Amino acid sequence: MSARGYGLTVLAGTAGGAAAVFCASQPWARVTVETQGLARDVVSVSGNDAVGIVGGTGLVVAAGSVAVLASSGWVRRAVGAVVALAAVVGLVAVLSAPGGVHDALARALADSPAMAGDAAMQERLADAATATWWRWGAAAGLTVGAVAGLATVWLGAAWPSMGRRYDSIGQQRADADDDPWKALDRGEDPTV
Repeated sequence: MSARGYGLTVLAGTAGGAAAVFCASQPWARVTVETQGLARDVVSVSGNDAVGIVGGTGLVVAAGSVAVLASSGWVRRAVGAVVALAAVVGLVAVLSAPGGVHDALARALADSPAMAGDAAMQERLADAATATWWRWGAAAGLTVGAVAGLATVWLGAAWPSMGRRYDSIGQQRADADDDPWKALDRGEDPTV
């Protein structure tokens, strides 16, 4: 894969992780509580309230995708594996979220000032909640992150890495002292 594909993969992984974090902070379900004699209240539950791991795995995907830039070789492939694993864990959590969303919404309804303490009404309202598309946005972002992680595992060893000027000074000196003929091949003057 070319350097362009490398950049697109890193960008896709970072964007997918950031999208998952953003979508996890948005409301995944909402319901309006209207009780006679009490104030009307709109109760909503975010993805972080319902399934807290989604935001965390999105952060791992985004940070890991950026870390691909500074790594090379087997370390880059290991980072790609961590990114893919985190994205899959987050995706499984998103896909199994309906129960968590329902439970979190029931808890939020119990705390609503518009509820009169009727448990049966709380359960009916939690069942009748309107789901939003933010959950599926998080799933899409994590899917993109998983694909970017797998692409890094598969193709990462062939991608370009940061220049040698970013290596530690000790490593640069050890390489420079290796062989004067190699220095000449690199275009360096070994007599200086």
